[in-house]
Amino acid sequence: MKQRLGFNFFDVFVYVFCILFALICFYPIWYVLVVSIMPYEEYIQSNLILLPPLNPDFQHYQAIFSSSIFTKSIFMSFATTILRTALTLTVTSMMAYAASKPHIWGMKTMNFLAVFTMFFGGGLIPTYFLFKSLGILKTFWVLILPFGFSVGQYVIMRNFFSYSIPRELEEAAAIDGANDVSIFLKIVLPLAKPMFAAQGLFIAVNAWNDYNTYLMYCQNDKYQPFVWVLRRLLTESAFTNQVANQMSGAMDVPNIPALSLRMATIICAMLPIMAVYPFLQKHFAKGILIGAVKE
Repeated sequence: MKQRLGFNFFDVFVYVFCILFALICFYPIWYVLVVSIMPYEEYIQSNLILLPPLNPDFQHYQAIFSSSIFTKSIFMSFATTILRTALTLTVTSMMAYAASKPHIWGMKTMNFLAVFTMFFGGGLIPTYFLFKSLGILKTFWVLILPFGFSVGQYVIMRNFFSYSIPRELEEAAAIDGANDVSIFLKIVLPLAKPMFAAQGLFIAVNAWNDYNTYLMYCQNDKYQPFVWVLRRLLTESAFTNQVANQMSGAMDVPNIPALSLRMATIICAMLPIMAVYPFLQKHFAKGILIGAVKE
């Protein structure tokens, strides 16, 4: 049938299924975006929202960026994400590069101890008392320092350094007089850009969406991340109404609908990662596969 018609019905089914599945996945995002800019009166009269409003209302975004609760939490999320990503990539890559040299004494033991923590951990309560003894509990650094080493990224980076970097390049650099630090900075890192781009994106997404660390170890209003504010908006009606009333009074506008405020906050939480992804897309597919499979 494919030879006579040029296609078969199974191909049509696959294409139709994939298109419908993509639309189903995309519609919740579209719904949230449209509701966040739709006047509340128009939203009440709508049954199925497919098209954007004719007169979009951006007062909900204006309210978010005019409130200190949101602006401080957005700044804290950016600071936490950037510092955590930089720290994790730096520490984990140096550890992974060292562990990729089995000829160095003790590296096999170090590798075993690092991977061991992936399967066995101390638990929540011992971790809490550890942070307390270190003096970082309820401080900004409890959101950063514990993530300096990531076992998952360590395994991928170690495999990359072991099987994807030609040994001849390192040997040639060593013959020319380069030490291990120079080889790592000038030879290995430029070749590892796809891997760093992919792993950095994963780390940044986890850091941006992480509120459990704040919930368990911080609980300080000065350091609350943006996703923690979003969680409270979605789960605590009293907090949502309080914030909406404060914004309405500060902006001298009628009451801001809680639903629209929630939708606008969701979009603001999504945009930073969505804005970064296009710049890393060319490295993303290669960076996921590279180092994950032994050659």
